[in-house]
Amino acid sequence: MNSGTSDFLNASRWIAAFFVVLGHVYHISIANYYQVAHPNLFLRGVNFLGEFGYMAVIVFFVISGFLVGGRIIINFKKKSFSVTDYFVHRFSRIYTVLIPALIIGLILDCLGIVFFNTSGIYNHPEYFYTNPFGNDITKHLGFITFVGNVLQLQTIVVSSLGSNGPLWSLANEWWYYVLFGCCMIAYRSGRLLTRIIVGSLVVAMLAALPLKISLWFVMWGIGVAIAVLDRYWRGWPFLVGAAILVTCLVAVRWISARLWDIEMAPQFAMDLAVALSYSTALVCAKNLKQPLKFGSLHGRLASFSYTVYLVHFPAVVFLAVFMREVLGIGFLRPPGVAAVIYAAGLLAILYGYAWIFAALTEAHTNVIRSRLSKAIPVLIDWTRFLSPQKFFERTYP
Repeated sequence: MNSGTSDFLNASRWIAAFFVVLGHVYHISIANYYQVAHPNLFLRGVNFLGEFGYMAVIVFFVISGFLVGGRIIINFKKKSFSVTDYFVHRFSRIYTVLIPALIIGLILDCLGIVFFNTSGIYNHPEYFYTNPFGNDITKHLGFITFVGNVLQLQTIVVSSLGSNGPLWSLANEWWYYVLFGCCMIAYRSGRLLTRIIVGSLVVAMLAALPLKISLWFVMWGIGVAIAVLDRYWRGWPFLVGAAILVTCLVAVRWISARLWDIEMAPQFAMDLAVALSYSTALVCAKNLKQPLKFGSLHGRLASFSYTVYLVHFPAVVFLAVFMREVLGIGFLRPPGVAAVIYAAGLLAILYGYAWIFAALTEAHTNVIRSRLSKAIPVLIDWTRFLSPQKFFERTYP
């Protein structure tokens, strides 16, 4: 990967995460745009930017497909495909942060409900937060919900744990890993029976998963395809690709603002446009004539963007209720200087919190991955050693 593509990916990762966080901070810190009779230019601008968070998740899907699936396909002839290595890498990447994030998020929600819920935000957060399983967060903190989130069944069987609604996209991501892994197993296998069994499993999973997960696998697949295309298509100048991306994002934002209840087909079409336009810019990024400015900063901010995404929402809700009940600083403030300072303060605290969290978790992903890579073959050997057949062979040689 050349420096232009690498810099663009790093910038994309942290900027996409920032827009997700910005949207959630906006919805809890500044008065609802649609309830203000005459919104000023500032509120219009903040509302416009704050709604890019969902599109940022689509960008994450494309990046994931590009980096995970695309690299595996490109290197397949050199390295073949190791099922164990693939799932060790995916498991360590997801769960090194996920397990601590679920535990800390649960603690924050419980503390907020017990000590700072006089405003009732944990029972009626619908004005800043939407949960497809219901808006009463206090009903989504049980053991079954926790286990369901560990198993990546949020939005499939259980709700996201507590207030952490952004976990919906992590379920998508995990099942895309599983689907792609199964596709690679079927592809690399030389046995027809294995291909039939694994192919049937893929079809069964696609049918069993919610349509919003199965169909959006296309977005992830676009990232895989663009990684392959990147080797054969020179692309246009980067400014052309960037202009296509910005134009598409603004157009989709403008259209979505005028559709109150977007059905699945129009939503899929808009998300597909976002995925394709970002992919175009990604291919063109290799034509950057010089590295992006502040390249090292992009890298550092991208290094904990996954943690930012995973831990920010329970923290921002807890911070908002704490500041209201203890410091007397109310949320959903009228647009103005005070609201900007309040939102900026929330953002600064959230990023500091996420950076510390990442230093304790995400930064150790490679260590955990290495240990799992060493432990799993040993575990497999012990499983074989303890099998009834091996026991019989050792007892009656």
